[in-house]
Amino acid sequence: MNTKHHLNHLKLALIVGSLALPLIAQAGLHPRYSLIDVGTFGGGRSTVIPGRLSNRSTVVGEADTTVPDPNFDAVANSLSFLLPNPFIEHAFKLQHGIVADLGALPGVNSSQAFAVNAAGDIVGYSENGVIDPLLAIPELRAVLWRDGRIIDLGTLGGNESVAAGINQRGQIAGSSANLIPDEFSYYDFGTQTRAFLWENGVMQDLGTLGGPDAVGEFLNERGQVAGESFTDWTPNPTTGIPTVHPFLWEDDRILDLGTLGGTFAGLDALNNRGQAVGASNLAGDLTTHPILWDGKSLRDLGTFGGDNGEAVWLNDAGEVVGVADLPNG
Repeated sequence: MNTKHHLNHLKLALIVGSLALPLIAQAGLHPRYSLIDVGTFGGGRSTVIPGRLSNRSTVVGEADTTVPDPNFDAVANSLSFLLPNPFIEHAFKLQHGIVADLGALPGVNSSQAFAVNAAGDIVGYSENGVIDPLLAIPELRAVLWRDGRIIDLGTLGGNESVAAGINQRGQIAGSSANLIPDEFSYYDFGTQTRAFLWENGVMQDLGTLGGPDAVGEFLNERGQVAGESFTDWTPNPTTGIPTVHPFLWEDDRILDLGTLGGTFAGLDALNNRGQAVGASNLAGDLTTHPILWDGKSLRDLGTFGGDNGEAVWLNDAGEVVGVADLPNG
């Protein structure tokens, strides 16, 4: 889901490639780019989640308005997953050089857009104007922007939900709270966090790998959902939380992708072949290596001789990019 604590909240500058790239490549020339400042809605910052660019060059994200957030003090003093912002922020869509304010659910509420499909459907979250009785901060709702409307996708019974991805079939993946109290709540919802798949108005709980929580972070065109899940209910001395494994869900089956021996592994991307990349702790949880789920097994992609690394993106050809340490740190 990626929620606000995953954002760097730096002002966004979007690099858009020239439409003449194929001709330039044939001529052996370097491509030219335009650097576009997306701007804000009057406030100080705007941002997108990396990689969320559609094939029609549509970008979504959030930008500050000039409206003060009436709940800023409550959020700033909480221990929640939210990064406090003194201003209301709204989701935006950038297409053909035009930035559109997508708005939020009724009231003085913030919103954030995370993903867009080729049809122009956009998903993310919006505050709904209700204070969460467990967290004492505004509730978040997974939402869909479609045909000029914002649609509240609801929850799995709890007070919070976030939509993280949408495919061309209109399926939506994300995470939602249910009603079961949970001291390990993955997104600090106060109750169990569960990965969901939303389709035709129905939100389906995708289950877990054996622990109380799971989060849905990625969705591909096959309808596969990837994310992370607790595998048990026992906190580890190194992480303070139960063991976390990445998973791949398809056709009502959830597959444990495992780790490289540590008690924590997570994903950063999923392609349409069902391959996924991310990072995993090694045994002892002192070092982290980039990982690739190739559809059959979890592979350690190694480093440049240093201790740590992470794979952050891959394409449908299975090519992976990331970062890795050199020797001696």
